[in-house]
Amino acid sequence: MSTSEAIGPFQGELHPEFDRPELRRWLARLPDAPGCELVSPGLQRANPPGLPRLFIKEFKAEARWKSRADDVSGRKGPARRSFSYGLHLESHQAPTPRPVAWLEQLEGERLLRQFLVTEWLPGTISFRDALLQHYYDKPLCSSLIELLQAAADAVRACHDAGLEHRDLGNQNLLVSEKAPYQAWVIDLHRGRLRSSFTPALRGKDSARIHLPSDFRRVFHEMLFAPEQAPKAFYQAEKKQRNLYSVQQGSHRLRHPFQKEERPLRAYPPEQDIWIWDDRSMQAIPALKSKDKRKYYRKRDLGLQAESQLRWKSKLDQSEAEILAALPQKAQSMKGRIGMGMRIDPERFEDERRWLEPLGPIPLILRLYHHDSPARRRYGINAIRRLQAEGHECAVALVQDRRAILFPEKWQAFVEESAASLSGFVHAFEVCHAINRVKWGIWNYPEYAKLLQPFQNWKERYPQIELWGPSGIDFEYPRLLPFLDILPEENHFQAFSHHLYVDRRGAPENEQNGYNTKRKLARAKAMARLHPRCDERLIISEVNWPLLGSGVWSPVGSPYVSPGPRKNDPSVNEEDYADYMERYLRIALESGLAERVYWWNLAAYGFGLIDDHASPWRPRPAYHRLKEMLGES
Repeated sequence: MSTSEAIGPFQGELHPEFDRPELRRWLARLPDAPGCELVSPGLQRANPPGLPRLFIKEFKAEARWKSRADDVSGRKGPARRSFSYGLHLESHQAPTPRPVAWLEQLEGERLLRQFLVTEWLPGTISFRDALLQHYYDKPLCSSLIELLQAAADAVRACHDAGLEHRDLGNQNLLVSEKAPYQAWVIDLHRGRLRSSFTPALRGKDSARIHLPSDFRRVFHEMLFAPEQAPKAFYQAEKKQRNLYSVQQGSHRLRHPFQKEERPLRAYPPEQDIWIWDDRSMQAIPALKSKDKRKYYRKRDLGLQAESQLRWKSKLDQSEAEILAALPQKAQSMKGRIGMGMRIDPERFEDERRWLEPLGPIPLILRLYHHDSPARRRYGINAIRRLQAEGHECAVALVQDRRAILFPEKWQAFVEESAASLSGFVHAFEVCHAINRVKWGIWNYPEYAKLLQPFQNWKERYPQIELWGPSGIDFEYPRLLPFLDILPEENHFQAFSHHLYVDRRGAPENEQNGYNTKRKLARAKAMARLHPRCDERLIISEVNWPLLGSGVWSPVGSPYVSPGPRKNDPSVNEEDYADYMERYLRIALESGLAERVYWWNLAAYGFGLIDDHASPWRPRPAYHRLKEMLGES
């Protein structure tokens, strides 16, 4: 039953907690009440003196709401429905801006205009705009995950309160502009109250949330955590999302980056979204594997097949010769165990103190294209300082997606690094994990773009070696074309690789018949045979993920999914130390690798130092490394 009453020229209703004469007088003057600021057509916000901050939405008087018969039939206009649903969510402690009033202006039985008045939450933006800020301005995983969690909590609370929103897109979630994030559900007028809310209904109502597929996976898991999302939810969500795709032409909004300092605020192409995870120190994928495939270049498969045909028999023979010629006596490891170390202004001094007891160990330091100029300058100065303290320093130049999209910025990054560090470092590792698209490279031509700044390198920077192609994992067939397309003037002085075996357990375990020793021999054979590379093998990154380290683990990032994990490669701290010692001895005492860099010194998810402890705590691996360095 309607509880409307006269409020100036309107019929309407006020929330009891806001109802006072001065507010009634102010509302009676809408839409021209003092203190109003037009946000967009039909939307105003107001900060009237002595009254709450308010947000006013005017609904168009559509034909189906023009008759007073709406009251008789039980139907309500959108302003009244929004007000009613807002009260319902408020009573269930579900987040929505508090409803203040609804107002309708009538002429006889004709509805002329209607307003919804809610509290105005300053410092908020739409979920859509918050995502765009992350995609363009602050591609930081921990912040993005907090944003997704806040949005998921708001959606879950709305559904728990029994309200089917029926228009739950990114624009209809309001979020705080800065962390710590909160979220509110808005634009409730299309909603329906449900006596029961099934997983399928939750899925249907969530289908308008627009996210790249792997971020969407995380969002869906958040909606049900700590339980796993039911199959019925996924089926209904996918069916409804496909229906929207048919109706709208494309559910995904795809707009190219504009080559400007500040791109237009439209969703970037999903293959261009690049997010950095500051917890696990890696890029994270925005897309699921099946969705990545549509962006792979088909010609690249042909290039891989051609390379295999050209090189396989020669590599098989060379690998066998290398294994047969391994020295019977263990080779010295002196000067051949290296360490990876992060350079963050907030923690560099703490990490450096743990480096000192290890002595003058070779280091590989990373400079990131995505970092700010100030952080890069800090990194360059830190590298100079480490070199002055007796450490032989190599530098990994790490790309992001914008290095491809804006090659002039990548060129400037490489030139600045070289000019600043010539005489202070002995090698640059060119690019990073090039066979993983989450690091920004989708095909071989894009990789060729990243090589442009290194042309005629030896003439310009004879003191700095180039290492590459810096692939990751045991995927050598995919790496061959990266070497094949290398121009002659981009010759690598060493074959560098991030050779992980952590998904196979101990380093002696086999993968497709290859244990660590055979994998190293295969890499050595590629370095020996390929004309674009000297016969030197550098393992520039290796570790094992640590049990219980959650999202700080490289295999837990960016979100630890509910339920048991299959084939979890994580190990305890004792096994971590043991496996790494065995790996180092296999690689170095055999003479297969010239050097192995342990990544990295201090990290909660995979480091030799637990940097979450207070004070920082050395793990068994740290003491084991000190013993090994003492041997050599």
